[in-house]
Amino acid sequence: MTLLEQVQIRLQGEPKSDDTAQLQVLCDLASVRICLRVREPTLPTLLEPIAADVVVKLFRRWNYEGVASEGADTISTTFVEDVLAEYDDEFAAYRETKAEDAGEKVVRFL
Repeated sequence: MTLLEQVQIRLQGEPKSDDTAQLQVLCDLASVRICLRVREPTLPTLLEPIAADVVVKLFRRWNYEGVASEGADTISTTFVEDVLAEYDDEFAAYRETKAEDAGEKVVRFL
C-alpha cells in the first residue's frame, strides 16, 4: 500500500480529503523531510507509518499554518513548529539500527 493510500484511508470521510493532488504534495513533503532526517535517498518502508501520521497532521492544519495559539472561550488551538520533532527518537533508533547492521560503531549518550 502506498503512502498516499494509507493517508486516504486515515482521512476517509473528512472534509476535502478527496483532494488527491493536495495529499500527494503533503506525502512528498513528509517523505523528503523524513529522508533528510534519516539520511536516506528514499523513504524506508519501516518509516511509512510515521510519514502517514505526519501527512495527516499537515493536512489537518493546512488552513491554519503559522497559528501559534488561538483561543475562543473554552476552545484553544496550538501548533508545534516542527511536526517531525516528536518522532526524533524513532529516527535516531532507525539510524542506529542501520549503522549497527552496516557494522559501524555507534556512540550512545546516556
